[in-house]
Amino acid sequence: MKHAISAILLLFPLLAHCESTEADIAIRDLQRAIDMTDATMERSFTGSTSMRMYDTYNLETQQGSGTADVWPYTAAIEAHCSVIEALDALQEKAPQLYSNNRDRYVKRMKQLFNALDYYRGTYTLNSYARIAQWSIYGVHRSNTKGTAAVTGIENVYDDQMWICRELVRAYKLTADNDYLTKAEYLANYCIDGWDCCLDDNGNEYGGISWGPGYNSKHSCSNGPIIQPLVWLSEIYKTSDEQANLRYYYILPDGTRTNEMRRHSDVYLEMARKVYAWQKEKLLNKTTGVYWDMLGAVTGEIQYVGEGRNKYRTHVDSQGPSGTAYTYNTGTMLAGTAELYRVTGEESYLDDLNALAQSSWRFFAKGKRISGTVFYEWPTDSKAEEGFNAWFDNVLMRAYVDAADQNTTVYNGKTHAENALASFQQNLDYAFDNFNRYNMLPINLLSGWDVSTGDANVTKGFHQLAFASEYAMLAVWHSRQGQMTDGISAPQTTKRPNDQTTKSYDLLGRPSQVTTPLSSRGGAGVGYSHPSIVIVNGKKHIR
Repeated sequence: MKHAISAILLLFPLLAHCESTEADIAIRDLQRAIDMTDATMERSFTGSTSMRMYDTYNLETQQGSGTADVWPYTAAIEAHCSVIEALDALQEKAPQLYSNNRDRYVKRMKQLFNALDYYRGTYTLNSYARIAQWSIYGVHRSNTKGTAAVTGIENVYDDQMWICRELVRAYKLTADNDYLTKAEYLANYCIDGWDCCLDDNGNEYGGISWGPGYNSKHSCSNGPIIQPLVWLSEIYKTSDEQANLRYYYILPDGTRTNEMRRHSDVYLEMARKVYAWQKEKLLNKTTGVYWDMLGAVTGEIQYVGEGRNKYRTHVDSQGPSGTAYTYNTGTMLAGTAELYRVTGEESYLDDLNALAQSSWRFFAKGKRISGTVFYEWPTDSKAEEGFNAWFDNVLMRAYVDAADQNTTVYNGKTHAENALASFQQNLDYAFDNFNRYNMLPINLLSGWDVSTGDANVTKGFHQLAFASEYAMLAVWHSRQGQMTDGISAPQTTKRPNDQTTKSYDLLGRPSQVTTPLSSRGGAGVGYSHPSIVIVNGKKHIR
């Protein structure tokens, strides 16, 4: 009996039957996240204060090359936020891990934040409803702080959104007001990019272009701002909140005007508006996941007025197009989870369930390795080309956000649970089989690809994405361990006749129930293969 139970726990740790086992998995995941983040910071960064990030790293020569753009750099802040979040979640379960790492991660995250200024520049923008000077982040790093090129296509709104998202997290984790101040500033900059021009019916055209130098409107320049806007709305909402945020818009006669409004109202309203616009314009009704973009009829920025009254104006869009990337669906899944959480509106829950299901069906592809079924998420052919490793990380985090609300089920688990279990399985397979210096190949199931010259090349961007995934899986497991309705120890009480029973093996495949629950003697007894029995929605190992 003892050996049978031990074998089950060793072979199927994700489905172990008690809180302590969930905590063990969470702690292991967190340790791997820390190891991978530290390894990446050591190899892909140079300068203790300048924090320059290499574009690529060669594991054979142990040399970095090139300089990363601001978007990959942001992934380092993300990984630190995720590790700190996991450390906080597991503080009681892993006090030594917490004490050894939290302060050091908080300190290094602040160093990363300060070094963001190498990407910062200042310029004047004539936008839809106002003309203002902004100090934001350019695509490319400058050699001195505050001098980065940021005009035209040198800055894009989605970069500001990703940074804003992580700075709100950093504030929530550390209470450091520097993060909140900058996050609010970037949120306001993104809101300023909202197309508030009015159509013939007096409605805003809506949508945020890829950047102030573009007319195309992308999923990636809209969806990422929804979640941080909801967070900011919650942070600013107090019983005595004052109307002290200036909000700019356009009147039906074309006049640009403004009014003072409350932060919490503006941020939640804009989160709703961006979500509704992207769902209407970019949701593929056939696949249930999101298109990449709306192209514009012209690439030339259009203006009305002159001099001090010269404002950007609307340019019509073409139909939706482009590849369905995981991150564009992920930001909308995270967005609807947040909107449902704060509003309780059933339409958001319906969207959450539909998107969790369609994203699982569309993106996760079954692959058998030595008799075991894995579900593989999109990947690239070469580490130097493409960003699917990080795109998948955005979707995985959204499944964590949606996990407590998702109710649609596939093979006995919700779609979010299936997705998270597959990410766990894939990361573990790569870590056990292909780990080099605590770094993983972009193809987690195939390893380092000699045929494409990728046997030694990686990007810190990808490694930080994997580290973030491990950290957020630790958060997810810690939450699972706190749930009383999770997989529980076998019970010997008889089930009422009206209870419904479904059985699945531990890979989620349907199996036959051959022995009543009430007669089983314990886990693994009388069964050739351990499995899960679902009794009225509750899970038991048999």
